[in-house]
Amino acid sequence: MINHSNSGRRVVALCWPIVLFLSLWPNDSTASVPTSVIRAREQQQQQQQAAAAAASAETTIAEQPSSNNDTCNNDVENKPPPPLLECGVYMAPSTIGNHSNLGIYTGFALQPNETIRFPEIAIPLLFRNFDQHPPNSLGDGTLWDRYIWGAHVANLQDPLDDYDRTQERSVFVPGVGCTVNSMLDLQNIQSTQGSVYDTANVPRNHPAAGSFSPYHSSKTITTREIPIGSELLANYGDGWIPNIPNVAVTLDQHLDQADKFVKHYEEWMAKIVEKYGETDKLSPEMLEKLWTMARGLHPSRDFSVLPPEMDLSRFLSKSSSTKDANANEEFSSSSSSPTREYWRSQSIRSMEWLQKHGKCQDHIKPGISTIPNAGRGAFASRDLPQGTIVGYAPLIHIGEAGTDLLQFTYHSSSSTNKKQYTKPELVINYSFRHPNSTLILTPYGAGVNYINHASGQRTPNVRVQWPKEESIAHKPDWLQEKSVRFLRDTTGKIGLSFDYVALRDIAKDEELLMDYGPEWEAAWEAHVVNHVPPKDALTYVHSSQYTGEYLKTRNEQLSDPYPTNLHTLCRPWFTQRPDGTNVFARPMRQDDQYVTCEVVERNPRDDSTTYTVQMSLGGGDGGGSNTNKNKVVVVVVQGVPRPEGIELFDKVFSQDMHLPQAFRHPISIPNDIFPEAWKNKL
Repeated sequence: MINHSNSGRRVVALCWPIVLFLSLWPNDSTASVPTSVIRAREQQQQQQQAAAAAASAETTIAEQPSSNNDTCNNDVENKPPPPLLECGVYMAPSTIGNHSNLGIYTGFALQPNETIRFPEIAIPLLFRNFDQHPPNSLGDGTLWDRYIWGAHVANLQDPLDDYDRTQERSVFVPGVGCTVNSMLDLQNIQSTQGSVYDTANVPRNHPAAGSFSPYHSSKTITTREIPIGSELLANYGDGWIPNIPNVAVTLDQHLDQADKFVKHYEEWMAKIVEKYGETDKLSPEMLEKLWTMARGLHPSRDFSVLPPEMDLSRFLSKSSSTKDANANEEFSSSSSSPTREYWRSQSIRSMEWLQKHGKCQDHIKPGISTIPNAGRGAFASRDLPQGTIVGYAPLIHIGEAGTDLLQFTYHSSSSTNKKQYTKPELVINYSFRHPNSTLILTPYGAGVNYINHASGQRTPNVRVQWPKEESIAHKPDWLQEKSVRFLRDTTGKIGLSFDYVALRDIAKDEELLMDYGPEWEAAWEAHVVNHVPPKDALTYVHSSQYTGEYLKTRNEQLSDPYPTNLHTLCRPWFTQRPDGTNVFARPMRQDDQYVTCEVVERNPRDDSTTYTVQMSLGGGDGGGSNTNKNKVVVVVVQGVPRPEGIELFDKVFSQDMHLPQAFRHPISIPNDIFPEAWKNKL
């Protein structure tokens, strides 16, 4: 932190190497073009090049020439490149992080409270708490940390215990939910807003039940007007950004500190101009090098928000003879916050730049699949000519530990801790693996996880292939030179991606299908033959589909019980009146502990209905901290509201996706694109 009493002295002291550098700078009689002119020319040249490329349709990434990874790729039949298509959402290098990570941009101007198209799937992850590594993911698998949310963000009601709902599990929301960056001062969206539970009418007794996530329609919503070409930026909180390497720490305190440094630097620069302004030692290039050196004197992340570049050419137009007392003010920045102004200006890209450097993320829209009982599917949002990259997805890799890491052991409840069964996580159905390798790749591009297998008489119209060009999230040398062990030990960055390429012309609203591979198809056929429906298949009703307006009393349940997968739970929040009656009362410290309860009586009122309930405290089922845990104490509490005090819940692990017989199998990576060096499981 800068000490305000001597901050000026500290800045000057830190800049003495720059003074030495200036004194040693060689004379250059060549006149230099101002930095602002250079940048304007470069931007104009880039736009002209992009426009020309668009006219000739050479900007289509599927057809860009390969640099060094023609091997391990099976290109679509050699056809003329498809035309440049409209796109509303791009994935491209972020404006923050020194182009070391990806971001999401809008191809349309947006108004407040708009939903970014299209809402995404939300895939529960049971193998880890949101804020805690499982022991076997401290190395291989750590990469997952960057691409998860707390389950509550997507409104997942899927706890590990019926009574203790405080353990925060994780959720995987690919697409925008995985890729948007956080810049606290520039937030323009609320990312990953809830989800909807819906099994797409796939019956519980069908072999496909539980094979896909029932959570979908997780939205990203704008919070203000967003100009076309802007990067979408969320707010992950103060604790998130400082833990990501090479990303500017955009907390307000750091932005303010950077502003103070810029002010002192410009004051110092004014003095340098006074001394050297009439010599040929000052030039735009030299000024840029001075600024780069000044930034380099502050390696701590507190100064990571300093602008990587500044337009200092204005100093060259100032007279070196200026001596009056207002000289420093004359040279100071006109912005009240030059750091914020810089990052705001950098968060917008031209459409030409996005078309050249970005990958479209809204060619795919979700909908109910045309394949019976397949759940949701992916559909073309516009006409997609052959060769179009209909989807692009960076890949989260696990080198060797995936089989052990991406599985979960189910217990009947935390109170008994009785082991029932172990099975792969649901996310494995959305991941890729080669049968002769331990490597597991999970895509997080928008919409691609909705693409179903082309079964029966249907033929694929999409296939995956490695991108032809190197990018932030794809390193061709990983395909040619790196081993699975290298991937196992590379835990801090993404280096592999898939292009989903149209095999033929695809019409708008047509479902996208791909070939999951012979291993997947054989596993599915065996699953269908051996499938045994659960015993409650005909009586099961998920809580979200229960249509009762009121909760039933225990007397009503004698003749009309709830489905066996549902039960009422209460928060043990109450206080005792002088007459001995217990009434609902909100404690100062609230949590998600619940206890077993039954409705004794409904108490209808004009504005709402409350319930008189009988709670069972103690006995190891949560709540009742002032009771003997080994002894069940029954209390009757009046005035309990719904849903704050009582609600109808699904019993833990009763949903379709938790069924022991639910299908699990990864999608096969095509053998013709899979490197031989990665086949470590023969």
